[in-house]
Parts: sequence; C-alpha cells; structure tokens
Amino acid sequence: MLKVYGSVLSRAAIVMVTLETLGLEYELVDMGTRSEASQSDSYRQMNPSGKVPTLQDGDFVLFETQAILYYLVRKYGKGHLWAETPEGEANILRWSLFVSNQLEVPALDLLLQYKYSGGKPDQRIQDKAAIELNRFLPALESELEGQEYLAGGKTIADIHGAMILSWAKLGGFDYTRYPNIDAWIRRILTSPENKKIAAMARP
Repeated sequence: MLKVYGSVLSRAAIVMVTLETLGLEYELVDMGTRSEASQSDSYRQMNPSGKVPTLQDGDFVLFETQAILYYLVRKYGKGHLWAETPEGEANILRWSLFVSNQLEVPALDLLLQYKYSGGKPDQRIQDKAAIELNRFLPALESELEGQEYLAGGKTIADIHGAMILSWAKLGGFDYTRYPNIDAWIRRILTSPENKKIAAMARP
C-alpha cells in the first residue's frame, strides 16, 4: 500500500487530496515538519531534507510535493487529473510551477504569520507578501477568465495551486480584486476530497 509521511496540516494534504481524488488507498504516517520523527535518521534516509511529505510505494521512495503528484497521476491516474497531449502536460506543469516559483513564498509567509505571530503579525512581512502576490496574481486571474480550471479539466495544477494560495487567504490576504481566483480556490477547497482531508485536521 502507498504510504504518505506527513500531516494534514502540511503540504502532505495536497498529496492526500490527490490520492483521494484518484481513488487510491494509502496509509498516512503522521508526522510534522521539524518533528522528532521527521528528523530521525531513519526518516532522513528517505528524505534528507527532514521535511514532509514523502511518498513510499513499495521500494520506491519519493520526496518533493510536485514530483509526488506527477508520479501519482502518471502511474495510477489513468489520465485523470492529467492531460492527453505534450502541450496539455506542459500547460499543467507551467501553472503548477508558476504557483511554486512566484506565489508560494508570499503565501507561506502570510500563513506563518497567521499561525505563529500570536495575533500580532509583522506588518512589514504582510506588506511584502501582498506586493509579491499582487505582482503575479493578475496572470493567474486572466488565465481563469471564463473557465473553472487552469488547464481544461481539473488537474493536479488546480489541486496544488489552489491549496497553496488558500494559505494566503487564511493569512488574511483579500482576493476581492481576483474573483476568478477566489472562486477557483473555493471550488477546489469544497470538493468532497478536500472536505474529507480538512475534517481530519479538526480535533
């Protein structure tokens, strides 16, 4: 059985939602980033960064979220959450990498302020994150004009991208200027698969 090392409060949730969407059975080995378990020698043999998630499929071990998503859809997806042409595949990778390279850092900065500032976020960090988001979000907003998903039907680019950008929303970023993105995030987060994983995070 597939094993996912991580927690529902980490990037492992993106992997878990993808697994649920593909209808695959898996076991969650619950551990957080910087936890004692993730820093153990045995875990670092699988993932030298000591971060999560890590996927184990028999003897094959893989870390880095986007690589895991790619592996899952290519090996088990039977075309679901993926594309049928090289052009379609490249489009999925383009938008997934766009989110990672241009938007993930400011989204994460806002999330960390929300989680760890004790209700007193650093305004300088918030302002810098907002500037970066506002710099790159218009391209995503334009791409989503008139369509529900980034690359035709729903793909891993949507699951990955919307879940990453939901961090910024949780951290207080106002998506009013970006109604297409706001609707897209809600569309992904309210899927049955996302609701199932989100429910696991509640006490």
